[in-house]
Amino acid sequence: MSASSVLCVIEAHEKIKDGFVRMLGEIAACGQVLTRPSREPMGGLIHEGRLLIKRARALLWFARPAMGSTTHTRALTRLRRGAGLLADQRDLAVMQATLEELASQAPPDSRDRAALEEVFQKLVRDSTAGGATKKKLRQMLQKAMRILRQSVNDIQRSAARRATWPSPCERVKKAFHEMCHAGKQARRTGRDADFHEWRKKAKRLLYQLELTQPEPGRRMARVMERVAKLQDTLGADHDGVVVEDCLRSQIPLSPSARRVLRLLKKRKARLRKKACKIARRV
Repeated sequence: MSASSVLCVIEAHEKIKDGFVRMLGEIAACGQVLTRPSREPMGGLIHEGRLLIKRARALLWFARPAMGSTTHTRALTRLRRGAGLLADQRDLAVMQATLEELASQAPPDSRDRAALEEVFQKLVRDSTAGGATKKKLRQMLQKAMRILRQSVNDIQRSAARRATWPSPCERVKKAFHEMCHAGKQARRTGRDADFHEWRKKAKRLLYQLELTQPEPGRRMARVMERVAKLQDTLGADHDGVVVEDCLRSQIPLSPSARRVLRLLKKRKARLRKKACKIARRV
């Protein structure tokens, strides 16, 4: 069972509470499976674990009007802590993928390719996170999934006591308006943090649409496809920012680092132009 196989959708025949509790149970079960001995690469397992935590947070956001504030705050804090345990490995994977993407676009034997290889060596191959043993990575994943299951248990107990549940339509509307507001803010300021916030709001909207649309019509399916494309584009933009921040933390900057920063700046401009174009069609 993988994170992508979890059926995070309220079925037409289900009561909201029943579907909510069922999905949380599937997430917890999938988290348990991830901690078992496996020959799968640890990078893939950690990615699956992060997806499960994101799914749980999306469900928690959906049920926020029905949850007690104490339960909600405690569960959210725990889920953030679980995600934080896996953050270093996520950043390592992001840097590797982003630098490999840029290298694939650079001409062979060019200065750009040489600079990217030098930066890749320093940021990825020689990084502390890259040197983590498989045993240590598995321990971190097990701890994160244990936190996930604890959070799920708390949320399920609280859900069982709730009689009033939010309207799926209203939650989708709220997620949509929050995404639009975040998009306007990002386009106005151009700040990296605001574009990251826009990405998080787009992902939240996508999860809420997936949660509440068991059988989307053609128009809704098209909207969901565009929101998915928007958050993917904004995610790629943020991946580049992660590499930029890591490079700028090195003082003094090497000539190769400055060259890669220029490549990242061009990539960022291209991705943000694409994101704004997609957003106008959502």
